[in-house]
Amino acid sequence: MAPSQGTVRLHRRVLRGIQRRLWCVWVLPVLLLGIPSSARSQERGDVSDRWLTLSVGAGALRFTCDYCATGRDLGPSVRLGVGAYARPDLGIGIEVGGWSHDDDGIRENVFEAGVVGQLYPRPGSGLHVLGGLGWVGYRADSFAYDAVRLSLGAGWDFPLSGRWVVGNEITVDAASFGALRNGDRTAASQVSLSVLRLSILLKRR
Repeated sequence: MAPSQGTVRLHRRVLRGIQRRLWCVWVLPVLLLGIPSSARSQERGDVSDRWLTLSVGAGALRFTCDYCATGRDLGPSVRLGVGAYARPDLGIGIEVGGWSHDDDGIRENVFEAGVVGQLYPRPGSGLHVLGGLGWVGYRADSFAYDAVRLSLGAGWDFPLSGRWVVGNEITVDAASFGALRNGDRTAASQVSLSVLRLSILLKRR
């Protein structure tokens, strides 16, 4: 369902407001990573065999096709991941997640599942980058979309208690060349989907 121009402008203003508020939450800690801190002195080798992470935040979804609206729909998102360490600075696992948005009484939902890798490139710091590959599915009333999706992101965390850390992440999930279906009919082909997520995470390393 294509939103009106007024709705598109409102979505853009809301998104800009969220980005401004989360700028300090995510970017400033990353800029401070180079400052020595006893709280970040924990070596990357001090981790358990397995990891578990929960992230919640805001997501902005957009479809790209000849007939799709240019704005982004905003809604809450959640992710849950579990895995093991291939080496002290590299964790591999599986991740599932979801996103939701109410579009004038029509509930939009995105479901995701796949493999994810998390790398800590700087020993002793909370900076991490991540990448993943999996499936994404979109559902809204009679509309459906399924495709292979790629995830890329980065974030920062700091010790909380024991092996627990808290932090934040910015992640982009992208899928291409899928078909948007309306029941048994193809409403649009060659459709791309992207979800930009800003999240707060709780993780056991």
